[in-house]
Amino acid sequence: MHQECDENTPLITSQKKRWIPMRIWICVMMFTACWTSYACRLQMPILVVPMIYEPPINYTVAGVCVFDEPTRRRRDVNFLDPGSYLEEYILDRVEEERDQRLQRRQVTTSVPRSPGARLELFSGLPFDWTPTVRGQLLAAYGYGNVPGNFIGGWISLRYGPRRAILWTSILTALISLISPFLAQWHWGLLMFSRIIIGITGGVTFPACHTMVAKWAPPDERARFIWSLLGGTFGTILTYPMIAAIAEEINWESGWYIPSLLMLMWTVVFALIAYDSPVEHPGITDDEKSYILTAQAGIVRTEKPTWKQTPLKEILSSVPFISLVICHFGNLFLLFFYQNSLMLYLTKALGFQLTKGGAAAGAPWGARMLFGFFFSWAGDTIKRKQIISVTLLRKLATIFSHLLPGIFLILVGYVGCDFVLANIFLFFALGFNGAALISNLSNNQDLAPNFAGFLYGIMNTVGSTSGMIIPPVVEEIAGKFGNPIDRWQILFWIGAGVCLASMVVFLFGGSGHIQSWNELRPINRPKDDVEARQTNPESNVREEQT
Repeated sequence: MHQECDENTPLITSQKKRWIPMRIWICVMMFTACWTSYACRLQMPILVVPMIYEPPINYTVAGVCVFDEPTRRRRDVNFLDPGSYLEEYILDRVEEERDQRLQRRQVTTSVPRSPGARLELFSGLPFDWTPTVRGQLLAAYGYGNVPGNFIGGWISLRYGPRRAILWTSILTALISLISPFLAQWHWGLLMFSRIIIGITGGVTFPACHTMVAKWAPPDERARFIWSLLGGTFGTILTYPMIAAIAEEINWESGWYIPSLLMLMWTVVFALIAYDSPVEHPGITDDEKSYILTAQAGIVRTEKPTWKQTPLKEILSSVPFISLVICHFGNLFLLFFYQNSLMLYLTKALGFQLTKGGAAAGAPWGARMLFGFFFSWAGDTIKRKQIISVTLLRKLATIFSHLLPGIFLILVGYVGCDFVLANIFLFFALGFNGAALISNLSNNQDLAPNFAGFLYGIMNTVGSTSGMIIPPVVEEIAGKFGNPIDRWQILFWIGAGVCLASMVVFLFGGSGHIQSWNELRPINRPKDDVEARQTNPESNVREEQT
């Protein structure tokens, strides 16, 4: 009876068919992991506005392109020109939001929180902090994120991406949950907590790349990489969600509610996500066999040790160095958008946006939409072997780096035509979705066994742009009042970095698996060495094999 059950059980298991393959669920888990990571990243930039007291400001003089209602003449709407409808609609929304913002300011900024006040769950009162403190709170995440990427690459490589994402997400949610109390004790504690959250946030993406290497068949790799655009989706959703919570309830709830939701998500992640198909208890035999067969000779199932990591070969590899430079150009563009887009819209173009708005979120939506198309196209080209992988990666940089650079330059020359400016911003970040099949996939090509570790190094270098851009923007445009001509210089700098990094990758990049992808042999135990010494014939036979 027992023998009969043992023979039939594998047959029954292999016959089970899943409507949604397990690897699709893994993509969903990576998508939501990046989403929650970005939600925690953006909490401080959003909540710093209601958290810090500001005296009432005359917004009619804020910015270069200002539209004053008493003097502004309504533009004639031409039914043959759809852009005229769009521009008039945006102008109306700008003025409506400006009036609402002024009304809210009169209520929320009238009484700042006293320094000696007792701890409260929901006071809603802002802190009387200086602009210097605000700048440090905003920069704190970057201080932790740079080393966090390198740490994340190693942790996910050694202990597995599931543990890396799960435990850092729990830590992030708990710290965010108590952030209002840390702020009430001292702003320094809040800053320190943001550094810790930056470190944990740096772990997420290298860990996801390790999971992609373990779960993705080679012909589906680009679509797996697309799931990492959950961070982009998190940007689109987080701005209005957290801002609405802060405005409609209080700013403390902007910390509490997302943190509680993230804790609930970690339970789902722990149940569904596993490091590899071999370890997953819920995957079918057919799907496991399909993934492992497709990855045969490319990906090793065991987790390498530090001694097995070819660090010297990695750091001296021309294709990898070229990839790091290309990735830096990509992140320079993304951080330029994250750190400067709102400043450009509000100070240079005269937008008064309190909830993120369509103007700030639309380019990120374009990146996500374009990225889906590029990932599908990349997988199709690779599966049909139309061109080599190396040529595919290099041609993709035309869309991910060259076109965004051109559109950035054009933005600087449209003046106060913010409809055209937003169209160019839309396409600049939208075409950058092709990074999914250029720099964001190339680490998987070079060494899938070390994909997460490579991405950790790439992101460590690339994330330094997040610390470079803010002071550069302030030095070039901020201190001069953000005139359009000063922003032209910034757009040229952003475009120049994108184009220069693309040129380096065109000459030095590669899509071939590198020789150092193979794991180094582990030293044998002492007993095994002694046995080999006493039986040299077995040693000879093994060497011949």
